[in-house]
Amino acid sequence: MQNSLIPLSSGQIPVLHSQQTPTPPSALIPWGWDAGLKIRRVAGYYPDSPVYFERCPDGIGGKCYGAIGNRGGFYTLAYGSFSHKEKVGPTGKLSCIPNEAENPNAPTNRILMEANPSEPVGTPPVQGRCPYFFYWRNHGVGGSPSAYLINDSLSLSQIPAGYGSFYIGLQENLKTYRGTYGGLDHRNRATTPLYEWVDGVRLKLRAKVCFGDKSSDLYRKIRVHTDMTFYNLQHHQGFGVSVNLMDYGVHEGKPSTLPELLREPKVLEYSLAQLHVSGELWNVTPKDLKFTVDRSSDCNLPLENIPFQDVYVPFKTIFERLIAEGKIDPRLTKGAILSSTIVVGLEQWGRNRAEVEISDRSLMIALPPTASNENSFREDAAKSPRFRLKSRG
Repeated sequence: MQNSLIPLSSGQIPVLHSQQTPTPPSALIPWGWDAGLKIRRVAGYYPDSPVYFERCPDGIGGKCYGAIGNRGGFYTLAYGSFSHKEKVGPTGKLSCIPNEAENPNAPTNRILMEANPSEPVGTPPVQGRCPYFFYWRNHGVGGSPSAYLINDSLSLSQIPAGYGSFYIGLQENLKTYRGTYGGLDHRNRATTPLYEWVDGVRLKLRAKVCFGDKSSDLYRKIRVHTDMTFYNLQHHQGFGVSVNLMDYGVHEGKPSTLPELLREPKVLEYSLAQLHVSGELWNVTPKDLKFTVDRSSDCNLPLENIPFQDVYVPFKTIFERLIAEGKIDPRLTKGAILSSTIVVGLEQWGRNRAEVEISDRSLMIALPPTASNENSFREDAAKSPRFRLKSRG
């Protein structure tokens, strides 16, 4: 999907200014159906798809779909390519099953992405082996679970700059349409807290990139991000932000960076405004939070050799700045519920192998639930039986 830049006024300093004093992380309360990333249950969003994938060792009998119902508490794994066309997601011909390429006899001619219209007529689609991998590991505190994602497009033929991206992400989603499968429950504030409660997200993260024998490519872009989206049932509109934790880019052979702030085109069907911000330029992520570049020819630097970094993302402070700058309607925040998160997303353009591992991730709230908040939500929900919102993948 093409993104449009949001121009920043001259002299604007990329440092957050909140109307309130940010709550220190030590004063916050871990929240959510899986505080600390302890439950190993992840499933694709479309269970009837031929490329459906799940890994649920903590499910019922090792299963999610067919054993755990919608809203039953599990993560979503989204995977697919995002080209000039409508996002295909994991049900379309442009996708494949994660971990498929572990098999040496796996297909190497999957149609992964169509050519951009700006390319000459007859330009072939991008074909190759499936680039997506997902594993549960035990590298968290005291051997607790960690999620390990790989996005590997190194084996593909040259990908021109005009093509789209490959994406894999660990998410939390609601069921939105018939045939979708989501683990969050919009009726339960334990899984979908109110906007006014949420302060941020705490996690441990490590990541690396490798270019192998494609290091001379003139174009590549990679980002690791975490997202949070809210939905207002009364107004039937949502708003969200994607924070780039790490990014790496090369354009025409020269280092490049992703924009400080950009906006995805608004999808009218979902009435969702989604903004992207640079964690580094907005001064909301550690300054030393960077990719480790694996310069070996076979990309064999073990990720476990790289230490985890502690990260706290103050989402509330980010939202407050966007509201103050007129980029989010403040009326939408009253009574809005958390509708989805991207725990960690790995998106890339060009030919790269990127790996990310995350552990000990918790949603953090600054205000405990109250009966009045809960009753207010139930009244809004009763007035708004149709609940549909955007899901990436």
